[in-house]
Amino acid sequence: MNGHYEFLRPLARLTREYRRFERTIWALNAIIIAIAIYALMQYLGLTTLMKFYYQDSFILSALPAIVSIISGVALATFFKRRKKADVFPLLGSELSEKAKTAFDNKDLDSLPMQSLAEELKLSLAGIKPSQILDRRQLSGRVVTAILLSAVVALLAQGNLVETADLQSIIELKDRAAGIFQEDKPQPDISQNMNLSENLFGNPSLAVLNENKLPLVLSPGTGAGSIPTNTKPVERVFQQSQAGEAAAVPSELYIESLPPENREIIKNYFTLLSQSD
Repeated sequence: MNGHYEFLRPLARLTREYRRFERTIWALNAIIIAIAIYALMQYLGLTTLMKFYYQDSFILSALPAIVSIISGVALATFFKRRKKADVFPLLGSELSEKAKTAFDNKDLDSLPMQSLAEELKLSLAGIKPSQILDRRQLSGRVVTAILLSAVVALLAQGNLVETADLQSIIELKDRAAGIFQEDKPQPDISQNMNLSENLFGNPSLAVLNENKLPLVLSPGTGAGSIPTNTKPVERVFQQSQAGEAAAVPSELYIESLPPENREIIKNYFTLLSQSD
């Protein structure tokens, strides 16, 4: 503090003690908040889960403690800034008003100011820091921090979250991840390659001179086929009686044709067989 008045020295001494007291209060607040948040994480099982799931990584396993410390410091700083750090209200109403007036006019050199400075010098010199600082705030916070530390120790020994519970949580997490992966659209290979599950297609009829011949295609040894052991089918072709072979039109085939086009289609197949 600038100025030549003697009352500024005891005022500066009380201000230093008050600021030291406020820093101690801030540190205790940060410790209490951090321990409380860590105890809550222990109760919810987050600390045990992180240690079990990330036991190979020290930073991740200690993440709850790190988050608790950062949160405690941030909240304690927030509360400190909301509180106005001023030693004058601690001096009492009458002495506080005189000290503020003298401090605001410490650069003036006048008889009233000299008289006020002399009075304040005698009053402030007899004040001890313990008379204006509430030490019970410190002791109360220390006791709270000790009790919260005991709660943390009990929660750590209680093992509220068992390993089996953690395993079920991990399995639930894996199942959820699997569900999200199944929801993703998979590329349709059959559409891109024009393939279907039935490699041999649908059975069809070969028409020869208006005769329906059911054909059965067995897997061969050509390109793209899978060799399999097949037994000869003896009942595909049966030996007919001796005589002149004649084609008999199929009524079902003719009936399936439009009436107005039956003759045209019949003549077409007749000419086709004669050309061969």
